[in-house]
Amino acid sequence: MNLSSRRELVEALVPVIRKAGRAALVLQDDHVAVRAKPDGSPVTSADLASNEILHAACLELFPAIPVVSEEDSLAFEARRDSDSVLVIDPLDGTKEFIKGRDEFAVNIALVENGHASAGLIYAPARDRLFFSYGGGFAFEQTGGGQRRSLPRPFTPRHHPIALVSRSHLDPRTKALLAALQPCNVEEIGSSLKFALVAAAEADFYLRLAPTMIWDCAAGQAIIEAAGGVVLQTDGTSLSCDCKGKLKQNGFIAARTPQLAARLIATMRELETTSTGQTRQ
Repeated sequence: MNLSSRRELVEALVPVIRKAGRAALVLQDDHVAVRAKPDGSPVTSADLASNEILHAACLELFPAIPVVSEEDSLAFEARRDSDSVLVIDPLDGTKEFIKGRDEFAVNIALVENGHASAGLIYAPARDRLFFSYGGGFAFEQTGGGQRRSLPRPFTPRHHPIALVSRSHLDPRTKALLAALQPCNVEEIGSSLKFALVAAAEADFYLRLAPTMIWDCAAGQAIIEAAGGVVLQTDGTSLSCDCKGKLKQNGFIAARTPQLAARLIATMRELETTSTGQTRQ
């Protein structure tokens, strides 16, 4: 898909993601119903309402593109033969949503040939919508419809701002944060962390534990369009394999490639030290 086509796709999805986000937000204050999925994670009536809006709109607007959702994953056979897939997370940060926090978000990503090429992240409780459709084309749109380009110039902070998951802070991430001090660490739920890095409101986002493709595809597209990178722990670009198991083994998202390289180097030094101590 060329740049013009990706832009048209994203522009068509802007009102859709806003509608889905508003539907979820209304239910947050309405004693939302909660149940456990087979893996033990929670799902609410807001997840399902948002998913219905997103899934129906994607199928209507782009019938030739398969849709993969956290709440309605497309069968392997249906997505195996497609080079383009729409990946949606109707309510990212469900645990934060249930607790009444304002950090939850709705995600939509276009994945082409294993790469997240366009993305939208909407945090309805904060009314912040971020989207991108190619290198240099990353934006935030306000509720009134005005938009601003996400800043590409990078001014290093004396104490970098690191974002981590509020609900999934694993031991490896904690160890890396300790090695990176001094830095200011903020715990936030959902993919909103990607958007804040892309908007230069934070410097990097660490998630070294496994996660799923719908949690990070939209964020990767937005950060990369704003000049940053999202890398796997081996230093290569994060790959979105919609034809596989849909699981990611962790990542480092940073405002610049240079910062990401420093983070990867620190992680490797830490792991080398840890391995040497274990052998002793």
